[in-house]
Amino acid sequence: MNDNTTYCSTFNLDASETVAYNNPLFPAYIQHGLLSSYPDYSAVSHWHKDLEFIAIKKGNMTYNVNGKLIELPEGSGIIVNSRQLHYGFSPEHKECDFICILLSPELLSGNKWFYQNYIEPVTENSLYPYLYLGVEEWENTILEELDRLYLAFTTHTEQELPYFALIEAFLSIMKLLYDHLDVKAQDTTKESNELASLRNMITYIEEYFTQHITLDHIALAGACCKSRCSLLFKKYLRETPMTYIAKLRLRKSLAALLDSDKSITEIAYEYGFCGASYYCETFQKYYGISPLKYRKAQI
Repeated sequence: MNDNTTYCSTFNLDASETVAYNNPLFPAYIQHGLLSSYPDYSAVSHWHKDLEFIAIKKGNMTYNVNGKLIELPEGSGIIVNSRQLHYGFSPEHKECDFICILLSPELLSGNKWFYQNYIEPVTENSLYPYLYLGVEEWENTILEELDRLYLAFTTHTEQELPYFALIEAFLSIMKLLYDHLDVKAQDTTKESNELASLRNMITYIEEYFTQHITLDHIALAGACCKSRCSLLFKKYLRETPMTYIAKLRLRKSLAALLDSDKSITEIAYEYGFCGASYYCETFQKYYGISPLKYRKAQI
């Protein structure tokens, strides 16, 4: 395993993530990451069924979970629960060295009764969209477990990955969460409906981002009015719908920019921009470099 591999995955139309597991037949992802490897020092807002574990090794990172910003200093970490909108970033564009581990609850689903009574009360508990790690002793125990998992995977070949050790560690972490969280309580507020509406709007944008999209179109997809549409984007993603579209188009255009010989004008029109000038202006605004210079820097 390459210790410098960046986070690699694909995104579906509903902004859920198809995770590039270390072994496609075993739903676990364990990698080292650098925030500088992401455009604009920011990952993409997404969600997945897997629990996401982040351990900060050097530097700092801000994590957005359903619109709430959590500061992660060196030595801390976070667990993002299943199906929560989230992404990490640095508003100051500063480097952060971290470990990222994604583990699917399916790894512990061998017995239906056990899964429903001891795993789902944690993974399906809306009171805990995330958990900050680094304050309590049991939280530090989880961070230590994550370090051991990462070390185990980076010191084995792909043919000899420690799958038993991973499931054992995952089970140990889930027991700590079950024992220390209020698993019997549930939050039945409107937040789940808001997130469902937002996901529908994101799905629409993902499908039609190359076309002309208005606020009316987006709001209709979320079955809400324009003001509520804007409010939900601000609340959970901390940006306007139009800013989200612009950033999405930029991210989508990177592949063509780096892996093809298409002109800047061709790429601009292909990815929904009204022209090369506006594409270059937007690219410079968010990435701090022109598309042409970015292309040359990656060669």
